[in-house]
Amino acid sequence: MGKQKKWTLEEKVKIVKEFKNGATISYLMKKYGIPSCGTVSIWNKKYDEGKLEVDNRGKRKEQPKIEDIDILKKSYALLIEIRSQQHK
Repeated sequence: MGKQKKWTLEEKVKIVKEFKNGATISYLMKKYGIPSCGTVSIWNKKYDEGKLEVDNRGKRKEQPKIEDIDILKKSYALLIEIRSQQHK
């Protein structure tokens, strides 16, 4: 598999605006060498959502942050449970 082209935000916006002005996806694919017809559709959707500039490729999804107090509360509850079982 070859290395994919990294499109700049300016290039993506230019292509999306051409699409919104009536250019077909197949025309844009040929003109700019876009490998997949879904690419323009995805850019268009992200442009409408205001998320076109976000690039999450290769990044892990952020894990929910656990606060220290939550860890302490769970640890304390577990300790109380263990102690109560030991006294039986």
